[in-house]
Amino acid sequence: MNPSNSVAPRLVRGLGAIALTIAALAACTGTFEESAPLVLLVATGPAQAAGDAAIVAYLVEPPGAATLRTVTPLGTGDLAPDVSLPLVAWDWVDRDALAVGPGRGRTRLVALASATTSDPAGRRALLHRFDLAAFDADAPVLAPVDPSPLSFVVDGAWDEDAFPASDGASLPDGGVCLAGVSVSSNGRYAALLDHRAACGASDALTSLLVVDLTDRALVWTSTLGGDVVAVRPFIDQARDRLDVWARVAGRAEWRELDLATLELSAPLVAPDVGVPTAAAPAGAERWVLVDGRLYVWRGDAAIGSGVASATSGASRFVRTGPGLPVVILGPDLWVHATPSTDALRVQGAAGTYTAGTTDGPDRLTYLVRPGGIDTLDLLLLTPDEPLIRVISPAFRDPQEDPRLTDPRLVTWFRPRLPPTP
Repeated sequence: MNPSNSVAPRLVRGLGAIALTIAALAACTGTFEESAPLVLLVATGPAQAAGDAAIVAYLVEPPGAATLRTVTPLGTGDLAPDVSLPLVAWDWVDRDALAVGPGRGRTRLVALASATTSDPAGRRALLHRFDLAAFDADAPVLAPVDPSPLSFVVDGAWDEDAFPASDGASLPDGGVCLAGVSVSSNGRYAALLDHRAACGASDALTSLLVVDLTDRALVWTSTLGGDVVAVRPFIDQARDRLDVWARVAGRAEWRELDLATLELSAPLVAPDVGVPTAAAPAGAERWVLVDGRLYVWRGDAAIGSGVASATSGASRFVRTGPGLPVVILGPDLWVHATPSTDALRVQGAAGTYTAGTTDGPDRLTYLVRPGGIDTLDLLLLTPDEPLIRVISPAFRDPQEDPRLTDPRLVTWFRPRLPPTP
């Protein structure tokens, strides 16, 4: 891809001058805005090698005149040496800065570390919480919130001593395999996905658990007369409601759990199109993959008949948002300019991307793969041009100090610059 193709339109927005302005404003106020430098956090390490689990960081600086973004490794390697199990999922408290306002969110990261072994007795799960409010790119560290990580699963059993079940919740059966997490707007509640098949188990049980991280209790478990669907848990932080996808008679019902009352809504929509293999939030809508087609669901109806999309059961969404393209990772990279337009596709994309994250305000998706990080420019994406035109390499692992041999997760935040004296 010709760098001038992506830089020139963005320069029309004046990013070169804006970057300087933002730096000056940030120095005065301690806040930041879109197109300011951001930090990518990447969880690395193979699924079964607990000793190799790590979180590494990269500083991404916005483009100047006729230059692309620069991506620079931060620190000397692992920023979270206390992580002892493979990281399988993470989320941000106030991920969209709903509570504190633009430029002041994403200062607390919640990360689920889980040993997803086929041996039920070998399963363990811990929750790490990190405070990044004072993150310093010159001396990067992820400061733990707790003296030690919170314990959920020990030897395959729910850790009842650490999180006893309260009235209305029941302890899960042995063999718990935690594979997903989402947190409420203030970080009090965490929703956990217990997906036994993620541990290679013949046990097909899938359920949702809600824990109170303040009072340290298991407060809700899914009891819907059948499994919930194994999609990534999502708490809508604007309303503190948890999506619950119930598997009923060969199809799925979308419900919501109100975390304030722990009451489950009636089905919002239950189209007869099968069971989703992946789901992603987009404002009041949900994008779902069912049998190789992309559908849009709203609270009261399914919209349209769906368009052809990723067919692999391992495909998953990279969350973008309302008005942005739909990005799906699997063996291939699939991108829909809108949820109702045909997909653009790159087969075997860059050796298969393992994870992605989207900076919505700047309309950039960051994709990680073994050995590198690429950007997918959603601002320049058009449905009638090749997808590869808006994909650019951002970082390549040096041979002498590789950090991205096994990237598992990626997310971003903008460090808050300290106020000037």
